[in-house]
Amino acid sequence: MCGVPPVAVDQVIEPQFGNVFGCRIEQYHDVDNEANNEQVDDLENVDEERTQIQTQGRHVQGVSCTVPNMPGTSEVRHNITVSDSDNTITWVIPGADSYSFGIGRSSTLATQEPTCMIYKGQFFPSKKDLKRLVGIFSMRENFEWKVKRSNKTTLHLVCIIDKCTWKLRAVRRDEWTYFQVRSFVNQHSCPLEEVHRRHRQASAVIIGEVIAPRLQQHNGRLMRPKDIIADMKTMYGIQVMYSKAHDALQYALSLTYGTHEESFKLLPSFAYVLEQQNPGTITDLQCADDDTFLYFFMSLGSSIRGFRRCMRPVIAVDGTHLKGRFGGTMFVATAQDGNEQVYPIAFGYGDSENNLSWEWFLECLRGALGHIDDLVFISDRHASIEAGISKVFPYATHTICCWHFGENMKKRFHRKDVADIMDSTARTYSEFNYNRHMEELHRLHKGAFEYAIAAGPHKWSRVHCPQRRYRLMTTNVAECINSCLKFARQLPMMTLAEFIRNMLQKWFHDRHAAARSMRHQLTDTAHLVILKRVEKCNYMTVNPVDWNIFSVKLKGNQWTVNLHLKTCICNKFQMNHFPCSHALSTARERNLDFTSLCADYYKRETLIDAYSVPIMPVGHLSSWVVPSDIASGGVKSKVEETIRSPDGGSTCLVFREDNHIVV
Repeated sequence: MCGVPPVAVDQVIEPQFGNVFGCRIEQYHDVDNEANNEQVDDLENVDEERTQIQTQGRHVQGVSCTVPNMPGTSEVRHNITVSDSDNTITWVIPGADSYSFGIGRSSTLATQEPTCMIYKGQFFPSKKDLKRLVGIFSMRENFEWKVKRSNKTTLHLVCIIDKCTWKLRAVRRDEWTYFQVRSFVNQHSCPLEEVHRRHRQASAVIIGEVIAPRLQQHNGRLMRPKDIIADMKTMYGIQVMYSKAHDALQYALSLTYGTHEESFKLLPSFAYVLEQQNPGTITDLQCADDDTFLYFFMSLGSSIRGFRRCMRPVIAVDGTHLKGRFGGTMFVATAQDGNEQVYPIAFGYGDSENNLSWEWFLECLRGALGHIDDLVFISDRHASIEAGISKVFPYATHTICCWHFGENMKKRFHRKDVADIMDSTARTYSEFNYNRHMEELHRLHKGAFEYAIAAGPHKWSRVHCPQRRYRLMTTNVAECINSCLKFARQLPMMTLAEFIRNMLQKWFHDRHAAARSMRHQLTDTAHLVILKRVEKCNYMTVNPVDWNIFSVKLKGNQWTVNLHLKTCICNKFQMNHFPCSHALSTARERNLDFTSLCADYYKRETLIDAYSVPIMPVGHLSSWVVPSDIASGGVKSKVEETIRSPDGGSTCLVFREDNHIVV
């Protein structure tokens, strides 16, 4: 990782974010309890104030409030949600079901939409926190307010309509750093009809805090600016400009998942802890001379072990664009297990798909996997991939995804029938059918025929491939990974890496349990294929030639099967290491167990072994013990990360300071 070796002196990483994951539920007593009566003189009637607010029907739905510990209690800051029923306060844990370490910044976020209120005697960590909550409150209650007086110790808010009775006054006690609501009149004498359609309190920051809990609730995808515009109109009747909605989305992302700057800074420490928690894991972090980010590679030890021991030696590689403000490309290397499930091997992150980035990723992959016999790569026709494989894996066979190749032909020659014939030609197992399809292609379009020959049949056809492709003819397994990460590709770098680790942790756990519950010697998918092929055996005639060789006939066709060599003239048996229907018919003639004809890749015990080593979480940031030189060797980014403020300036997402730009 940036060439920094571990040292003897360790450093505990302090939490950089506001949210604490994996916390317990805490009980919070009323603020007028006996322990606080001597220190807080204005809170005797807190319960009455709460009752008045409830009876007035002016609850704020969909926001959460931050109430720090009362004086005299522990100084740990809490992210909490107020419950009206029993005056309890629970931890607010955004994304806790997806991440094992603290990654958000917000102290006001919630994963759901709890009830929240403002009441006399309430405490806030700062004046800014108080104003934000009142801003959300006013949006929900459809009124606007203005600041009558504001200084270091006092905040006085009144309704924007002159002579209206609504007002709020908060002060900071000299002995505290908190602001306390000392006076709150939550009744309006104005008609509440003169609200501007864009609402003066509806800033990008306020909107961001409102929409943050619902970032992923739009049919499983991330919110878009137009979704925010529609939701704000529906929920509050407020019109939001697209630019403000975009800024609100970026702010909400930073609240929930941390900023890109924070993510890059902690990336070396994350990689170190990931390797310590998961033995055999390989990471590689490449930085420029000025410590700006270049590349990051991650291959979990459990995946490496499982691929080397249990997977067919076919790897699909692909690249996909990252959607965050830094852009870039994510590289994926994926295999397929014996139950036809996606088996991720490695992930990489770089600037773009070019010769240097692909060569770096493949070098890291070779370092993680070592030498693999009969290795086959499948990819699209990206020139950088082909160049990288030929240089880094000269002993491996590089093949082309037949679906991408067919799509290229469709776009080039504007003929769907040509693409269909090309797909059949690529997938066939026999030389006879290959020649027949190529003749048909030549008849349909001579140019397409010449294009296919020029591309090299050994690249795209199964029958002419120098090594076994088994049943993998496309990069679909890699595309599936990209689909699973559709939302995560917008996250900061370290959060994206943790999202992937957490996803694989769940996959390994669930698949290991599923494999152990299988009732047959083969995997469920392999067993179903056997059953379907056995049905065809009833119509076949089997004639023995000797003890191992058989002639199989069906409807005028004839095949020769050699059980000792595990071959059939149809080529499926030897190309897939899995019996064809002809081989199954001969095995039944000999009373052989069908499982004996299958390679270990397709067996239940192999599948169990592939997922037998669990993927461990990295734990909370506060538990990370990292060598000091790695902990201090944060990675920098090159992109400015700002959010426009209402006055046209910029507010830094990291330090929350106006016109401060982090480069």
